[in-house]
Amino acid sequence: MSTWYVDAAAGTDSNPGTSEGQAWRTLRHAAARLFRAGDRLLLARGGSWHEPMKLNGRGDPANPVLLGAYGEGPRPAIHGGETHAVSADGPVGGWRISGLELTSTNASNPTRRIEGGTCGVFLSQEETGHGIAIDDSRIHDTSGPGIHLRGRGAHAPMITNAVVEGCEIWNASCGIQFACDGRFSTGFFPNFRIAHVDVHDVGGDGIVPFCSRDGVIEHCRAWKTGLGCDPRDHSPVAIWYAWSARSVIQFCEAWDNHTGGQKADGGGFDFDGGCTDCVMQYNYSHDNDGAGFLICSWDPAQWPCTGCVTRYNLSVNDGLANGYASIVFWQSDACLTYNNTCIARAASPLKFTSDTRDHLIANNIFVVDSGRDIPLVKSGFDVRPNKFRHNLYWRTGGPARFEVPGLPGGSFKEFADFVRGDREACADPGFCDLAKADVRLNAGSPARGLGLRIPQMGEFDYGRRPLRDRGLVDLGCMATRDNE
Repeated sequence: MSTWYVDAAAGTDSNPGTSEGQAWRTLRHAAARLFRAGDRLLLARGGSWHEPMKLNGRGDPANPVLLGAYGEGPRPAIHGGETHAVSADGPVGGWRISGLELTSTNASNPTRRIEGGTCGVFLSQEETGHGIAIDDSRIHDTSGPGIHLRGRGAHAPMITNAVVEGCEIWNASCGIQFACDGRFSTGFFPNFRIAHVDVHDVGGDGIVPFCSRDGVIEHCRAWKTGLGCDPRDHSPVAIWYAWSARSVIQFCEAWDNHTGGQKADGGGFDFDGGCTDCVMQYNYSHDNDGAGFLICSWDPAQWPCTGCVTRYNLSVNDGLANGYASIVFWQSDACLTYNNTCIARAASPLKFTSDTRDHLIANNIFVVDSGRDIPLVKSGFDVRPNKFRHNLYWRTGGPARFEVPGLPGGSFKEFADFVRGDREACADPGFCDLAKADVRLNAGSPARGLGLRIPQMGEFDYGRRPLRDRGLVDLGCMATRDNE
């Protein structure tokens, strides 16, 4: 295990590179060395390189090769120019990229359109690599995604145990993207973690680890995504999965996200085609063009979305464009959506945009906080193949109304009878402060104790209060009781 130093100002490539005073100068020279487990390649803080860095060699997850920083001052900056800032010519694994500033060029893509382009970190391989970590880095002004991991070839793991943590990404076509070359499956990127990442001011999606399984996105934020998508072929969402199994999105916030100028998406969170047994929980979505939470599949025959759970989430003022809603179902089946709170001010809290079946929709609070005559539930399709259980509906500006086929009157009682709902209710939920979206329940709230106990309800609610194994269940995302 060796440590090597690179100093863009004071180094010389004829130096041995083995100390700060004998540092190399160029990344090209450093990349000629084959690095092994436990090696460290350190760049001088305050230094700036207008050349790419190519990773060469392999470590292992327990003993990675470190591409990092030394000294005092700003992060070392790698400007890739017309190529990726950090990439590899062959398969790699066991690298940690830490404490850097990475750019390529956004000059050819000033509107941040989805055009491929160059990335901050780009790794593409058809051979398994174990353990890629990218942390504490700032990635911006790239014409492609800030971080792009790509699998090629057979349906096999390409990069296992990928970790992206503590990064900020902006002025890119996309924030973080995992993808594969046309052979879609859930096996390319197993056991990943994306945490404490901020993505903003990007052309398309925020965080999209496609073709993955058994991973988590947590404590991340995404805003001002979807600013420059080509309306011919892309529709962005802040944080979402496609082709993913048993993966989780939790403790995240998404706001001020947009459609990229076209008529689809632009929302906060999404389970999409090929998602099975995934979970969205403890997330906050607000003020987005599209849905707060979209549960869907664009190709349900080949890539169904099924078995997914959406629970203990809060949506406020989503669905600002194109007729979206707080929660939208499209071409998905047999998912569980429970104990969410949706406050809609410009759109419906719940919407169905296709025939769906076998969804359990339970313990949610759906509120239209508007004087406009907005339906609580809106659908052009038969919603009766789904189960409505113990939900509470309310409209602050007038009578609650429901707009579904076969329901000419649209009153709450007609809707509850029509869908054969069990203990559905229509009443003011009694929030602590609706205007400020303080959705804790007052002592006299009718939502207290009305809930259906669901197996495996989770460990705690949106407010991080532990859930009880027995006793009464409250409705909405704040589903336990204070002082009890």
